[in-house]
Amino acid sequence: MLGLIAAVWAVVPSTAKLSFRLSLNWFDWLVIWAALLTIHGLFFQPVLTTLGFPTFGPWLWGFDKSATQYLLFLVLVAFVYWRSRRTRLTRWNLGLFDDLTTSLLYAGKLEELADLLHSHLASALNLAGSESVRSRLANAIRPPRRGFNVVFQDDGSISLGEGAPTSWLFRKWFSFREWLADLVGSSQRVQRRAAIVVKRLLSSRRLVVHLAIARPFLCLEVMERAMRFEEGFQDEFFDALLANEASVFYSELKNNHNFVEGGHRLALPDENRLLRFYCVDVEVAARLGVYRSVGEAVLARIDADEALEKKLNGRLLTFQDVGKHHDPVYAGIGFFRVMVLEGLHQRIADHLWLHYMPHLASRLVDRAREVRPEDENHEFPTPLGYLLYEIVDATTVWVRDAETLTKRGDLLRPDQFEGNHIHISFEAAEAIGRIIQAILMSSHVPSRLKAELLSVALTTLRDLEQRAHLAPLARVMRAHLIEPYGFSRQNDYLSVLKQCFDGQDHMLRAHLGSFRDDLNAAWKAAL
Repeated sequence: MLGLIAAVWAVVPSTAKLSFRLSLNWFDWLVIWAALLTIHGLFFQPVLTTLGFPTFGPWLWGFDKSATQYLLFLVLVAFVYWRSRRTRLTRWNLGLFDDLTTSLLYAGKLEELADLLHSHLASALNLAGSESVRSRLANAIRPPRRGFNVVFQDDGSISLGEGAPTSWLFRKWFSFREWLADLVGSSQRVQRRAAIVVKRLLSSRRLVVHLAIARPFLCLEVMERAMRFEEGFQDEFFDALLANEASVFYSELKNNHNFVEGGHRLALPDENRLLRFYCVDVEVAARLGVYRSVGEAVLARIDADEALEKKLNGRLLTFQDVGKHHDPVYAGIGFFRVMVLEGLHQRIADHLWLHYMPHLASRLVDRAREVRPEDENHEFPTPLGYLLYEIVDATTVWVRDAETLTKRGDLLRPDQFEGNHIHISFEAAEAIGRIIQAILMSSHVPSRLKAELLSVALTTLRDLEQRAHLAPLARVMRAHLIEPYGFSRQNDYLSVLKQCFDGQDHMLRAHLGSFRDDLNAAWKAAL
């Protein structure tokens, strides 16, 4: 039997051996060797009896020596299997975990590594982050180091640096407290090694791409702790999600179109775990800066993806109904729509960088093809034109929902950050002017599309001006449509805006007397 075990062990891959050793601690090996010694004791019972060792006594329940050996082998196999399914990463087997993950990572065995991380990544982060109760107790026991450095050697010894007291008693007391702290919880050497392992894994782009597609919810579970060791982990995560049309990011946004009562707020069903992670409590999105990860990933795709540019400048066909659900720009806009609406309705005093919308509009018009005569015959001549509409529509929705969240008599101010404020609506009212400015000043956007997108913004402004308590919000929106960056720029924007405004429906212009007067005044002042 031992020969068979040795033969099988010889052909087992090294990574499997490391994984097996990782599953067992010193107590498990004690049980295994005790069982093996007992089995061999039964086999050599006559020899042991001759040498004076006591016998195993009378057999019970019909067992004999052979049946007992067979039963012990079965119990031993069951025990090893059970322990291999309940592996825990601790400071004692961290070295094995380091060797195993390194081997799997550089051998390209990403699925095996993903299985391993599914069980142990959270534990590795806990070891590196020192968040457990035992670790906090160990830190309380560990002696302070005021005015001198402590050098930890690889063999576990401690050297006190310059400035440390030279007293023998102090050094012994210092070493004892360090030893006791290491006994209670993870030592600083363990924490540093765990941090190195975690950083090596999370900084591997190949691994993060694989985890984002195959194990996205594992990434979410450790996202906040992972970003303490690898700041770019979330950026790589969303870049990988946007690059793969089959990712959970696209599927959740596609299936997240149900409105809740009141305004344009979207429901977040339980199955949409990624959206719920960031948006159920939108403070999480603000704290992790997910808007930067998504916004920069979308901008990078617009700038560098030539195939995407060709698709966006092609024929619309079914893009508006089907194709948009596989488009990274539409996915990014959809994520911002959900996140910022949640921020508005949860009354968060953070604009969540909704100002990425002007950047997206500007990058899109820069990548647009030249206008063709037939473009004026279509509402959206290209998918890119439809995406510009989605940007304008999403931004105006953030402004419009102020009506749902306020009532007559409310005193609204742009600088209000507490209570039932609508800070995000004021920020969106600023952003819409910059979006419209980028669209109107582009020679690559058809005149008909410019007029329609301006109409969306002006209709929102008209609705605001019909609500007396929303007058401060209407004032901000009106000012930033005329002067998008808060000051008159030396270009033809006001002339273009006035020309487009004069071409709007006469009923709409009739309700926008204040806007018309302010626009005329600014235009004359700029002449």
